[in-house]
Amino acid sequence: MDKPIRADFLLLLLFVVTAAIILFRISIHGSGYLTPDSEAYLELAQNLKDGHGFYVLNAEGTERRYFSTWPVGYPVLIYLFSEVSQFNVFLASKVLNLLFLGLGFLLLRHLCLLYAFVLASIYGAYTFMEVYSFTWSEAPFILGLLLLAYLANQVWLSININRNILLICLTCIFLFLVRYVGAFSFGVPALLGLYFAYQRKYKLSVKLFLAALVPAILAGVYLYNNYQQSGFTTGFDRLEAETEDSQSFVLMMLQGLLNEFLIIREFRLSNQPDYLFYFTTVLQLLLMAFVIVKIRRHYSFWQELKNSSFSLACIGIGILYFAAILLLRSVSHFDDLDYRLLSPFSFPVFIGLIYTLATLPDIHKDVVQAKYAVFTLFMISLFLSVPKNFIFSQLQQLL
Repeated sequence: MDKPIRADFLLLLLFVVTAAIILFRISIHGSGYLTPDSEAYLELAQNLKDGHGFYVLNAEGTERRYFSTWPVGYPVLIYLFSEVSQFNVFLASKVLNLLFLGLGFLLLRHLCLLYAFVLASIYGAYTFMEVYSFTWSEAPFILGLLLLAYLANQVWLSININRNILLICLTCIFLFLVRYVGAFSFGVPALLGLYFAYQRKYKLSVKLFLAALVPAILAGVYLYNNYQQSGFTTGFDRLEAETEDSQSFVLMMLQGLLNEFLIIREFRLSNQPDYLFYFTTVLQLLLMAFVIVKIRRHYSFWQELKNSSFSLACIGIGILYFAAILLLRSVSHFDDLDYRLLSPFSFPVFIGLIYTLATLPDIHKDVVQAKYAVFTLFMISLFLSVPKNFIFSQLQQLL
């Protein structure tokens, strides 16, 4: 079996296994991996199916109110997929997330055919398995970020500039319609525009500024309509609730960041002692040390990273998102800085780092071993995401 066919086989097998584990997790979870946000998405999708438009019942169930607490993009996608597939909205949301997962796999295949399976194994990290199990808008949002990084890199490399600038504009609109924080993405074409203006490529710069301005105007119109319909731009007064004190906020942020880079199992103070966490953390550190030693024998990884424009685009977008969510979370009390809010930061950062590794030439055995070590790490995480307590209880019943 030649390398491209073998790589495609591994990628397809990885997708099937990942999708199967996600579906298994959902099937035995008490709520089907739904949160209040998930239920709101499904309620709007069902109301669209029932012909009630963009209105949902209020908390008391006495009257309908305009859906503005979240953008309508994700519920509309669930509704459309439900109509096409004839699935109920719950099942449609779960299959739709798998579709987003599959599209991510295909884009990674386009980026790096021979080692797309190594890049795609990132989805096996604890954080991303949670995101794709829940009915959350982060699933399409993460795909949108990956696409945005790809398109920005294409413009940087002067490949199909006009088409890719148009696609950047559409991607930014998509990101905003999926999550309000997606407005941060307008900064990507704006920053590219500034760079090309500095390079005296004014025509290209103007096009990029327009790609930032058009989504910004449409976002403003959308938020104004929200205000007209509900009295608030995003559903309620987000500045009303008090935020944590500075020390608590920093500790929450640091724990959230720590957990994003603990690939297999997150740290929870309330769960200590957690011997599986200790074991998997040591295992991760050993595998990372193995990879570092193998790569340093032949390459300066950070120099290779600097030379990879796609990797820099991914990491830059991740950092830009992190700055935006940190700013919003510091002034408005909503979800904790946990895997839900931080996964759109860690995912492009992981992709950027591992893309640099995956695209190193296979002329040294050490490099190949390093790639498979990374793949092994994420595979361990993927298989440990299977609900172990449920399986053990079933085995006990059989025995």
